[in-house]
This record gives sequence, structure tokens and C-alpha cells, in this order.
Amino acid sequence: VVFDGKQKHIAMAFEPPRALKSGLYLCDNRFHTEALEELYEDDNKYGFVVVSGTGVLYGLLNGKSREVLHKFDVELPKKHGRGGQSA
Repeated sequence: VVFDGKQKHIAMAFEPPRALKSGLYLCDNRFHTEALEELYEDDNKYGFVVVSGTGVLYGLLNGKSREVLHKFDVELPKKHGRGGQSA
């Protein structure tokens, strides 16, 4: 940043709105902020529920990231009935 005709160096730290899912390390002459820009593009949240024969899971989708809020494991009775043939 140039201030009063002199170049000043400014260090800024901020926390992104969501966790980054990828890492990028480049030795280059500029800062690569594309991954951070993607975090600010889509701010819609969607809920999801997954139901199976052994449990239930629900969570949130936000852009490309997903967060599992809770998971339940259940034991359901088997479909096999008891008993045998009757005459």
C-alpha cells in the first residue's frame, strides 16, 4: 500500500467463513485467493437426511463443504419370522 508517497507493508489476518477443504502452496509473485473467493460465492445452506436400515444421519451442506450434525445407529428386528409350518 502506498501512503503519503511511501510504501507501507500491511499484515492482515482473517478467519474464512468455512473451513478450506484443499491446500495450495505455490512459490509465485502474487497471492492466490481463488479458494477463498469460492467460500464467499455461495452462502446458501441446505439440510440433508440419510436413512438406512442401520441408522440415520443428518447434517448441513454449504457450498462444497458438508457438516454432519448427528448420527443415530439403530437395531431393527430382522424380517425373518419365528416359528415353522403348521399342519
